[in-house]
Amino acid sequence: MSNFLDNVSSNEKILNIENSDLMEKEIKFPDKKLKLNDNEFIDNEISNINFIPINSSENYAGNYHNYVAMTLSEISHLKKVNFENILNNPSLYKNYPNEEISLLKNSKKKILLLDLDETLIHADFNNEYVNNTTIKYDKIISFEDENEIISVGIFIRNGLNIFLKELSKDFTIGIFTASYKNYADAIIDYIDPNKNYIKFRLYRDNCIQFNNISIKDLRILKGIDLKNVVLVDNSMYSFANQLNNGILINSFYFDKNDVDLFSVMNYLKCYVNNADDIREVNKEFFSFEEFLKQLTEERLMINQVLS
Repeated sequence: MSNFLDNVSSNEKILNIENSDLMEKEIKFPDKKLKLNDNEFIDNEISNINFIPINSSENYAGNYHNYVAMTLSEISHLKKVNFENILNNPSLYKNYPNEEISLLKNSKKKILLLDLDETLIHADFNNEYVNNTTIKYDKIISFEDENEIISVGIFIRNGLNIFLKELSKDFTIGIFTASYKNYADAIIDYIDPNKNYIKFRLYRDNCIQFNNISIKDLRILKGIDLKNVVLVDNSMYSFANQLNNGILINSFYFDKNDVDLFSVMNYLKCYVNNADDIREVNKEFFSFEEFLKQLTEERLMINQVLS
């Protein structure tokens, strides 16, 4: 079974994707306008960007490097967007987490942000396993949504409690989820009922939404030095604007033999915790920025050939 360290142990696997495959994929991009759905805003500078989101369900064991290649190819389009302008425009972005920022400024530990869905847990909203006799939910969670009580079965990723307990010794841990608050709080209150490990929470409102993807731009943490911040997520789009702050973990659904949290924990303890700059460690280990640069150069070459 492939795990986190297997996936990233050889950067060459990512960087040596066949150029011809990337070129063919590039040429076949259909026209699709990019828009900021939740804010009902379409900015002129991004309205003509070709963009097809890659679903994080493609990020599974054995397909990690293909997912990275496909997603970074799409992320290269997003580099044309001036996200800083969006964050600095109160009519477009209003949800700076000021209370959480105050907490983090007083923290002497590095900051560990954790995604929720398909990173720490999986919620079976499609009821795929509701009648399954061999695969049982770890918990049925209930929460309120528009005056209606919703119940959903969830699976907890193997090793989560150990992961949180051990890493809380070295990091200030927060959840940064693209989910809505009521649902996310119900999950977090279950996995950390006494608030021993998770010290703050960021939600969908704190993300930037584009074409059904959620970007967790870390610049919302105003005044926090991003050299001390790391985000673990199963979607590369989440840290698209700060690739060197991200750790990409395979998507989780129900596999009780999954060991990825243990692998990430070891990486965080052995490499990240003592780093002067988390971004430099991740840059050397994952090479996401290097691969993105390669894709950008190839795109430029393709455009020159086609023009």
